[in-house]
Amino acid sequence: MTTEAAITIQQLSKSYQESGRQHEIFSKLDMQVRRGEFIVLFGRSGSGKSTFLNLVSGIDPPDRGKVIINGINLTGLTEHERTLFRRHHIGFVFQSYNLIPTLTVAENLLLPLELIKRITVKDKDKVAGLLARLNFADRLDSYPDRLSGGEQQRVAIARALIHDPDVILADEPTGNLDLDTGKQVLELLDTLVKKAGKTMIMATHSQEVIGMADRIFSIHNRSLVSR
Repeated sequence: MTTEAAITIQQLSKSYQESGRQHEIFSKLDMQVRRGEFIVLFGRSGSGKSTFLNLVSGIDPPDRGKVIINGINLTGLTEHERTLFRRHHIGFVFQSYNLIPTLTVAENLLLPLELIKRITVKDKDKVAGLLARLNFADRLDSYPDRLSGGEQQRVAIARALIHDPDVILADEPTGNLDLDTGKQVLELLDTLVKKAGKTMIMATHSQEVIGMADRIFSIHNRSLVSR
């Protein structure tokens, strides 16, 4: 891990309108994440963990402030430009897996490459190799509904990594899994992401991840607090 910043957040603020009132979620957040760093974000349900990841990824724009990834200010891009940036540079792991039910395991993994118009024989070999590492080599043609929750999340992790993104964002990746399966998924994320030198921010309530993190934050009074 280097001291070079992969993600820089400056004076980030976000609010939403509800019942005629303005509710502030974050106020003037400042944060730097070093390249290759594994950040864990704790917070109660509804505290803003998912909103924070959506802001970092450019899915949602902030009210004020900047999100800079690899020197690119996402908040200065159009929605279309943010989408293209995300497809090339960010991998997202969701609690609900978000696999396409009508696509096989192999087709789900190839989808991020199709979206950036980059599928070669080498990429197909990469899919097969990654699935072999996950002990999934014999499930290339299986559909998501034939997989357990833990298996679906392993495929979702592989899909988040297949296009070689710079940043991995994981939103409660073990939230739908039992304790033992959740531990296996966390270990897989730790192994694959750290070995590849990726930068990762994980929002979670799982205490098992504490020993894996480089730094831990919690959300308190609309701010990020180091633990």
